[in-house]
Amino acid sequence: MTKFFTIDHVEKRGTPYASKIISDDVVYFDACLECGRSQFNHSNRDLALVVEGKRTLPDYLLCGHYPLKIVSQRVIDAWQKNDITGYTAFPIRNLIDAKGNEIHLDYKYFCVTITGRVELDLERMGVFIRKQCSACGALDYSKETWEWDLVSVKMSTHDGSHLFVAKHFESVPICTIKVLEVVYKENLTNFQFRTYESMFSMLTSPVIDLKSIFQSKT
Repeated sequence: MTKFFTIDHVEKRGTPYASKIISDDVVYFDACLECGRSQFNHSNRDLALVVEGKRTLPDYLLCGHYPLKIVSQRVIDAWQKNDITGYTAFPIRNLIDAKGNEIHLDYKYFCVTITGRVELDLERMGVFIRKQCSACGALDYSKETWEWDLVSVKMSTHDGSHLFVAKHFESVPICTIKVLEVVYKENLTNFQFRTYESMFSMLTSPVIDLKSIFQSKT
């Protein structure tokens, strides 16, 4: 089995999601003055979320402000209990429904920043960097990402974290199999995983069946 996996939401119709952020800090997309690319700027402090949907909130909450990653207290507690490394987490100030009423829960939600790192093996993938923006650092590659074949990473560059992202692709969370095991064992909701090799073709790659991997171990 592959060594690493990508993390994504389960997107089912009617599942509650965070449609809007209310913040005293800056949260916005801004265009680079040199290359024109959008750059996401935000602070993880003092965020409130407007949540739409009437069902029970999932543990991994889809957020309309990509690439923010919002998870419940249950996730943070499970990661801490099982020594999952490679992230920092800041509590969300409060949750508000679409009518402006505060949602009262007996647990918090957190905004997660993934701190673990790895590098892609572009040479092995047959991709090279053509140009880098001197202002924002955005890269132009010899191929568009949707044209890339299976992704390869430089294993020697993995810092050993259970949660990590690839250099220059910080929006796509990657993890070790231990994270999958914790999600399964703790019954954390709205997570799904795929092999990291398909990180740029996630719409067509199969979702990992956690039950088939871990049921015999429990």
